Amino acid sequence: MHRILALLLFICVSICVADTPFGSLANSKAQGPTMRSNVTMTPTYAEVSVDSSYVLGPGDFLDIMLEQNYVTVQVYPDGSVAIEECGIVNVAGKTLAEAREMILELASRKFKREMCYVQLAALKKFRVNAMGAVGQVGQHQVEAQTRLSYFMRQVGGTVARANTEDIQIIRGKDTIHVNYSAMSANGNFDEDIMLEQGDKIFVPYVGLGDNVSMIFPGFRTSVAYKEGRSLQEYYELAGGSRLHSYGYKAACVREPGKPPRWITLSEMKETTVAPNTEVEFTVQEMLVYVGGAANFLGRYPYDPSWHALDYVAAAGLNTFSGSWNQIKVWRGDSPEAISVNVATDQILPGDYIEIPKSHYESFKDFTLFLASLLTVVSSAFIIYVNYK
Repeated sequence: MHRILALLLFICVSICVADTPFGSLANSKAQGPTMRSNVTMTPTYAEVSVDSSYVLGPGDFLDIMLEQNYVTVQVYPDGSVAIEECGIVNVAGKTLAEAREMILELASRKFKREMCYVQLAALKKFRVNAMGAVGQVGQHQVEAQTRLSYFMRQVGGTVARANTEDIQIIRGKDTIHVNYSAMSANGNFDEDIMLEQGDKIFVPYVGLGDNVSMIFPGFRTSVAYKEGRSLQEYYELAGGSRLHSYGYKAACVREPGKPPRWITLSEMKETTVAPNTEVEFTVQEMLVYVGGAANFLGRYPYDPSWHALDYVAAAGLNTFSGSWNQIKVWRGDSPEAISVNVATDQILPGDYIEIPKSHYESFKDFTLFLASLLTVVSSAFIIYVNYK
């Protein structure tokens, strides 16, 4: 009877032990490898394949197989990795291949080396400082294999007065200079470098008075001035090619100390300007008005390359009554007549080109007026005499 009770007690104890964590651990060791940490189940995004040359740092996760057990370890902020019952090894700054050898050498003190394996489980995340002319100044978390272009979008891009021709990446004691504008416009992918832990990004501002302002509909920006640079280059540096095209009609160039002048978009490649110039792109339909001794009076679409001669030719000068040498232009909010050279002087939007009559036509009109006046006077005199 006592033997039966002892047997039943042993069976109960065995069942209870099997339901405890210790019992599960014993069973898992008997059945095979234990489950790895769920960090290995999180997808890792990498632009290129991560090979043995990958440099480890704080935040990286490693999967380590120790005979029949899997463990997932993290590289701590001091660069160390702790392996239970084996010790600690510092792997920061080491390549994956070098770290693998160091960990296997440490693990071989307790486990069979040929039954151990090390692999990268998840890439590290780190913070990068962004300062200067960026949308969001401060620290930003990035993943390994993050390129400069992606990071710039992550911080909200640059502000209007940013000098994107000289973005500086401070890496340790070195400073890497990147022409971000040329890289973006020309597709210089080699300059789109990968960021590393500890990098600091600085975007300088354009100095006041040493820039060229580009004014688009609803958007204004500036580009660092450089002698000899064309307006087309300023347009590209300002990101005009990436903006929505509203169908620009022309560009108004306002240089310091000079009257505004209008140019066509095709002239931008040959046009250079002085520092502190404003260039405004307009989509408004611009017109020039022609009146006087012309065959087709009315308004004509503005063309920056046209002079008064072109508009008069389009309107059809009446050579019998019109005069070339007396053409005048009415300009301004309170129009005043100004004399222009019909072949060289620029016409501005809103100008009214007056084609006056020739001296002969004016004299003929005057004589006709006098004849009409004399006729009226004589008729009135005759009526008066007859009435008396």
